[in-house]
Amino acid sequence: MSFRVEIRTSVRQRIVSWQLPDAVLVDVHLRLEGLAEAPQTLLRRVTQPFDGVVLGLKMIDPGNRFCEHLLVFQVLYSQDEESLAVVNAAYGRSVGL
Repeated sequence: MSFRVEIRTSVRQRIVSWQLPDAVLVDVHLRLEGLAEAPQTLLRRVTQPFDGVVLGLKMIDPGNRFCEHLLVFQVLYSQDEESLAVVNAAYGRSVGL
């Protein structure tokens, strides 16, 4: 079963505010859209930084191999169980060895 992925405007704006490199930004959007096919294999239950189901991503910056981007997206299943809503996001970056 394929789901419809809805990304809230506030989450889209937050992603833009992080000023990610273009390659990382494209990969983030592809992975979020990839939730549609098999969310049960990509999502996990956590209590931090959000209490609920999240998609966690770690990406190495292609322009600086010492920089790792860490992203967490809170996802909710709709009541009709046909769509997923990306409702919140957090970002961190680690630079160095």
